[in-house]
Amino acid sequence: MARHVSEQKSDAIVISEQAAIEGLYQSLLEMGRLASNPVLEILAEPDRFKQGLKYPAGNLNFSGLGLRAYYHNHAKPYSRENEHGHFHIFVTDDPSQDVKLWQHLAALSVDAMGQAQSWFCVNNWVTGGTWLTAEKAKSELLNLFEQNRAQFMPVEKWIYYMLAVYFWRLLDLLEERDRTIKSLAADTPDALFGDRSIYDLAEMPVDLLADLSMRVE
Repeated sequence: MARHVSEQKSDAIVISEQAAIEGLYQSLLEMGRLASNPVLEILAEPDRFKQGLKYPAGNLNFSGLGLRAYYHNHAKPYSRENEHGHFHIFVTDDPSQDVKLWQHLAALSVDAMGQAQSWFCVNNWVTGGTWLTAEKAKSELLNLFEQNRAQFMPVEKWIYYMLAVYFWRLLDLLEERDRTIKSLAADTPDALFGDRSIYDLAEMPVDLLADLSMRVE
C-alpha cells in the first residue's frame, strides 16, 4: 500500500496529502486557463526548442527556496519513447550556495502536451554535483513543504505539487536507485558514477489520473 505524505506524526508537515492533490489540480487549472501546459510555460518558442540546451535561462528558482529545475531533452540513446523532454530537479538546504553544489533529486519526463510520463534517477555524471542520499532527500523535501509557495510561477507550482503528491514513491525510487548502485558497484560507487555507459539507475512510470484515483479511494 502506498504511504502518504501525512502518514507519520514524526514527519508532520504543513502540506497534507489532500492539499498536495488540490494544489496540483489548481496548478493544472491555472495553466489551462492560460491555454498552456508545463512545456509551453517553459518554451516561449516551442518550434525553436534546441536539443541539449537548458530552459529557462537561469533555471526555475522557486522564489529562492531550496529547489531548482531546468528543462531539456537528449538525442538517442538517452531519449525516452514519446518524450518531448524532462525536468531535472535539484535541492539544497542552503539556497545561497553556488548552483554547482546543489544536489540532483530526480527527473520528470513529459510528452509534448506536458503530461508527466515517468520519474527517473540518473547516474551522477549526468548532472554532476554532490550525491544525494535517499535519507537526505527526505529531509530536504520535508523542509520544502514547510515553505511559502504563494509566489511560484504556474510551472513551479506544478513541479512542487508533483513532488508532494509523489513524495513517498520518490523516496522508494531513490532507494531502488541505491540498490542498483550496490548491485553494480558495491565497493566502487565512485567509478560507477563516472561510467558514461550507465545513464538511468531507476525509473517509475506516471499515470496521473490512475495514481490520484488510488489516493482518493
